[in-house]
Amino acid sequence: MSEFRISDPLLRRIVYALGIMGVIVFGFYTISLFKDAITLILNVLTPFLASLLMAYILGPVVFILQNRLKLGRIMGTLALYVLIFLAVFLFLAVLIPKILSEFIRLFNMLKTGIPDLLIRLSKNEYLQVDAELIRFIETQIRELELDYEKIAGYLLPGLKKMASGGIEAVGIATKGIFSSVGSVAGFFSFLTLVGIINFYLIVDWEKIMPVIRKMIPPPYRSRTFDVLGKIDIAVGGFLRGQLTVSAIVGTCFALGLFIIGFNAFPALRNYCILIGSAAAVGGFIPYLGPLIGVTPAVLIILLAGGVPWSVKLIALLAVLTLFGLIQAVEGFILQPKIVGKGAGLHPLVVMFALIFGSQFGIGGIIVAVPMASIIRVLVREFYWLHLSNEK
Repeated sequence: MSEFRISDPLLRRIVYALGIMGVIVFGFYTISLFKDAITLILNVLTPFLASLLMAYILGPVVFILQNRLKLGRIMGTLALYVLIFLAVFLFLAVLIPKILSEFIRLFNMLKTGIPDLLIRLSKNEYLQVDAELIRFIETQIRELELDYEKIAGYLLPGLKKMASGGIEAVGIATKGIFSSVGSVAGFFSFLTLVGIINFYLIVDWEKIMPVIRKMIPPPYRSRTFDVLGKIDIAVGGFLRGQLTVSAIVGTCFALGLFIIGFNAFPALRNYCILIGSAAAVGGFIPYLGPLIGVTPAVLIILLAGGVPWSVKLIALLAVLTLFGLIQAVEGFILQPKIVGKGAGLHPLVVMFALIFGSQFGIGGIIVAVPMASIIRVLVREFYWLHLSNEK
């Protein structure tokens, strides 16, 4: 029996595309049937998935410490743990209280500033704002305020002690975070378990790979490790690279806003750490960090009271210039040099992966972006390249 083939290249592409769409739809339908089971499995595996992700990201750092400090694998891992502990301690003791303080100050300003701004605009004959829109926004702000008051009940006692810089403030201020996890004991038990699993994964990583190699049949070994190498470049390049880019973007935004606030618009200095931190977190999605940074900065300038519009326009120009510079540096320098063209995922793919993964809990969020990178490599290796060779 002769093999059925479609001779027309365009028709063949259409059939392939329809086939892939059908597989995707069937896959989503199948996943929806087993969503509860998948969520349960991912929740059970969350400590192991988090440990594997940490080991994957931190493994090269241990290798650098081994070479620079002439340490063994175990001592290099322990040295890394000491550095991480110090970084987390400094973050909790210095940055967290400052971020919480700036967040509460910003929330209070937006709570009163946004309705006032809309009311002023509604009185303008050229920029009339509908009264229903104003009432809707005020309702949404009141609902947010209820949630905010619950959080503030945990945070404010710690914020009152921030002026002294005491470590006690950190413990009180983070009480709300711990309560959302379940309990302080449960939270630290999870961290301890992740740390132990991560330690053994990093220490024994060089022993694990030969075992995996032996498990693969010899005829497929070369091709398998070639694909695994490309997956390593894609996943590792994106995770390590994007975390580095996020940190750089957040730091640049915080410093830039501090300089602008020091010279032109003092109010921006009060929120530079909060906005820089938000830009760093949002920067995990490529090119989103600068946008997250510029939005609250523009709102702060527009809502600031008692400031002439000439000063506001200068500050807006400075902030938008900062946004453009950071966006250009990220797009033309940081992304190509640090993340790499072969490792990059489109921002929409990252957002879709995170939204899809969130449907399966914390475990789904952890594996979302790595799985998207793996699927990208597999589709490229076994579909697109195969399709290109048929031309």
